[in-house]
Amino acid sequence: MWILIWGGMSCADPVPFPPVSQELPQTLRQALAQAGVPASEVSVVVWGVNEPRPRLAWEAQTPRNPASVMKLVTTLAALENWGPAKTWRTEVRVPRLDAQRGQGPFGVIGVGDPGLTLERWQELWRQVYQQGIHQLSGPIRFDQSGFSPTELSPEIFDQEGFRAYNVIPHALQVGQQTQWWFIRPGARVGEPLQIWSEFPFPQIVLSNRTRTVSGPCPALWRSGLHYAIRAKFPAQAMRSHPDNHLDTGVILELTGTVPQDCGVQVMGFSLLTNFAYLDSSLLTLWHELGGTFAGTLEQGTVPGDWPVLASSESPALIELLLQMNKNSNNVLARTLLLDLAMNDSEVVKAATESGGRAKVLRILAERGLDFPEMVLENGSGLSRKARISAEHLARLLLWMQEKSLYGNEFMTTLPLVNVDGTLRHSFEDPQLRGRFHLKSGTLDGVKALAGYGLDAQNHWVAVVFLANGPGAESTAKAQEALLRWVRHESKIPQFNTTSNAMVLPAPNPLR
Repeated sequence: MWILIWGGMSCADPVPFPPVSQELPQTLRQALAQAGVPASEVSVVVWGVNEPRPRLAWEAQTPRNPASVMKLVTTLAALENWGPAKTWRTEVRVPRLDAQRGQGPFGVIGVGDPGLTLERWQELWRQVYQQGIHQLSGPIRFDQSGFSPTELSPEIFDQEGFRAYNVIPHALQVGQQTQWWFIRPGARVGEPLQIWSEFPFPQIVLSNRTRTVSGPCPALWRSGLHYAIRAKFPAQAMRSHPDNHLDTGVILELTGTVPQDCGVQVMGFSLLTNFAYLDSSLLTLWHELGGTFAGTLEQGTVPGDWPVLASSESPALIELLLQMNKNSNNVLARTLLLDLAMNDSEVVKAATESGGRAKVLRILAERGLDFPEMVLENGSGLSRKARISAEHLARLLLWMQEKSLYGNEFMTTLPLVNVDGTLRHSFEDPQLRGRFHLKSGTLDGVKALAGYGLDAQNHWVAVVFLANGPGAESTAKAQEALLRWVRHESKIPQFNTTSNAMVLPAPNPLR
C-alpha cells in the first residue's frame, strides 16, 4: 500500500476554510451544460492531502443527498470504533454440554453478525453434526433481541420491497435474507433464459417466461427483465412486501428479455420473512448433512450463560467493508450502524437506528469532525432524507489520511475506477484507470462520487462531486470531466503559508 508522510498544518481541522473564489473548470461546466444541469445543483471539492485549503470548492457547504456515498461515514465510524480486525462470532448454545445428545433445546443468539452467509450457517451446524448429533428432536430457538424490532417496511424506500437491497437487518440474519438467482442467455435467440438459484428454498417456485434476444448488453443488463411476485396458493392474498402470508409458498415470475452478449448475471430477491429464511435454510442444510429433525423452530430469548456447542467467526471487518463499499451493499451498512449501537455502553436496551446514529455522531465529534447539517438516517445512503455537504465529505476523507491509523484500509475499501466494484466500467478515458479510489452513489435525482485520486503530480487529493436535481443522473460525463481535470491539470498550489508538510508520490502499479 502507499505511504503518506506529513507534518505541520492539518487541513481537516473543523474550521471554515477561507473563501475560495474559483470557477468550475471549463470542461466540467460544458459537461453540465450538455446534460442540462445547472451548476447551482452541483457541489464540487478537490482538496490535496495535508494542504491548508481546497484547490477547488464550488457550492461546498450546501447540504445535499449523497446516496450511497454516505457509506463513507459508516466506514469511518466502524474502523475507528473497532479497528479493521473486528469479527463477530455466531454460536449454537445448549443448557448443558453433557445433556442427552440431540434432545435440545438449542439456542442461537443474534449478535448482529454482518457476515453470516449460508456457507457459515452450514459450517455452524456441521460442527454440531460432527459431534455425533445426527437427530435433532429438541426445539431450536433463535434469539433476535439484540436489535429492537422495527416497524419499517422494506417497501418504504421505493416500493421494491422484494429486492435484496431493501432488506431490513435483524440481529440474527443469514445470507442477508436473500436468494440469489443466476441468469444466463440461451444458446440461441428466442430461447428462454437459463435461470437457477444459488440455494433452493422449497417455498419459492420460479416461473420463467423470458427469452434471449440479439444485440449488445446494455449498461443496465436487466433493463429488459421484469418480475412479479405471486402467491403460490390461490387462497393467499397478494402482499407488497415479504410477510408470513407468503412464507408457505411464493412464485417468482420473470418475464422479458436479455441480450446474448450479457453472459451470466446475478439478481437477488428477498421473498421470505427472516424467520422463514432461518427455518428453511437450516432444515435444508441439516438434511444435506444427513441429519434428521423432529423438533420445533421458534423465536425467543436464549440465556447468555448456556455453554457453546459450536461457533463460527465472521470475516474481519476490513473484508466486510470491502464488500460493502466495492459492491455498495446496503444491508451490510445498515447492520453495522445497528452494531455500533449494540456495542455502545450507553445503550442498555436493544440496538436501534437512532442509537447507531448517536454513536456515529459521538465518534465524529471525538475526532473533531462536526457536521451539523448531516442527516445519516440508516447509514447506507438508501434514503431520501440523507444529507451532507461536499466540504464535510472532503474533511472526512482528509482526516482519514492525515490522522487516522486506518487511512490505508479506508482507501482500500473504495472501488478502483475502471477496475472493480461498482466502478468497473464507469468512465471512457483509459488514463483514469486505477488512479482513483471512489465511492459512487445514484438515486432518482442524485448522482454522487467521493474518494481519492492522484493529481497531475501524482499526489493524493480528496475528490467530492454531489449533484441533486431533476437531471442529476445524467451527470456521468461531468464526473468524468472532473476526474480528467484532477488527473491532467490539478497541481499542488503555492499557498502563502508556512508548512513542513511533505506528501510522497504514490507509486500505483495499476497506472
